[in-house]
Amino acid sequence: MPVSVPFLSAHRSFTIELAEPVVYLRGLPSNPATHVLRGEAVLVLSKPITATSVTVKVVGKSHTLWPEGIGARGTKMSHEKTIHEQNMILQTFAQGDVIPAGLHRWPFEFLLPNSLVETIEDEMAKVYYYVSATVHRGGMGGVTNLRSRRDILLMRTMNWSDDSTLTSHATPPMSISTERHLDNLDAQICIEKTIVSSGTQLPLSISISPTQKHVHLESINIMLTEQRVYRLPEFGARRSDGYDYKLKMASATDICEVETDPIPPIRLARAITTKNAHISLDNHHFFYRFMFHLPNCVTLNHTSTYHEVDIKHYLRMRIELSQPHQSERTVIHFETPITILDCRLKEDFSALPTYEESLSNPKLEDEEAKPTGFFVCPCYLEYRKKRKCSRQEWMSIRQHSQHENNNFDGIPPPPYERLLSEKQR
Repeated sequence: MPVSVPFLSAHRSFTIELAEPVVYLRGLPSNPATHVLRGEAVLVLSKPITATSVTVKVVGKSHTLWPEGIGARGTKMSHEKTIHEQNMILQTFAQGDVIPAGLHRWPFEFLLPNSLVETIEDEMAKVYYYVSATVHRGGMGGVTNLRSRRDILLMRTMNWSDDSTLTSHATPPMSISTERHLDNLDAQICIEKTIVSSGTQLPLSISISPTQKHVHLESINIMLTEQRVYRLPEFGARRSDGYDYKLKMASATDICEVETDPIPPIRLARAITTKNAHISLDNHHFFYRFMFHLPNCVTLNHTSTYHEVDIKHYLRMRIELSQPHQSERTVIHFETPITILDCRLKEDFSALPTYEESLSNPKLEDEEAKPTGFFVCPCYLEYRKKRKCSRQEWMSIRQHSQHENNNFDGIPPPPYERLLSEKQR
């Protein structure tokens, strides 16, 4: 039963209060975990009203755009469907009963399976969730139901503490190492993190030991590829897109234990940005740890687990070396899948995300309206400080920036403590 407290006010409001508007899905969708979404439906009345029931539901929807057209005549440009729904009756009233003036609270609790699709905010497809509460007025003439809605955010992290995750062969490893043994050199590459948030830095190390003289390092090219596949089985529709992002070097550290002549930083930078750095390795055991900037969410999506909005990422590396007596260069290729997390997640995958929730006041609104919640990511906060852009301008930037892949802001998102201190000012 709700707790009713007399409350004198000149207005009427119906809102939803959530203990936490973010749900963290842990590990793979096959992980048999359950998450709890708690909250209260809060009604403030200045005078009594009649009602038949108070209900609440949590809804997940998928919305995709199809500019090429789908359907029998190819005229349908978008499609939306419900992918999850749970309903709950909070209280029922006998005919003629009234809800007295004052403050009324109805607590609720939903159990959300870990198999749910995470929130997706791609330019051509979205998956979003919301909680909707309704005070049903009985359909009397001229009386409308009271409705309130609150968006929620589902973010997927990778958690290795679960036995099911540890034993699953589908779980990406924390790091990947590979070796190449060629006629003129031995090489070792280590990707220290295969799961990383967008807008942060990716560490990797490269070791090259020449077995012949006059070996020169010409170039190191690190490319992040995003592949998107959109599917709509009920219409037999499918579309795929691909985007390449050349990663920019943030730093390079010589970690070789053998004393050798250091390579000037400007020459290392040239190897990353050009094709003909021509760095001699005769007096060097090349063993460097690099940090590369990852694109932020202005241009990069997070990896998804939804078959109908399938977003995957791959890290591609190409190292070219030359020798004077060889007409063709020695090329080392390496490619591996990589998991990109939402930029609102911290690197430890379990701390609070660096986001700020929209400060807009909840309103009585039609439950079929488009989602209005806006969970701000750190990329948006930084951009807004510099450019003073609105939400609509940000979404426009987000939708069109994928076509300008080489122009991304490589600055990592600000720390959570900084955003929190700014909010408290």
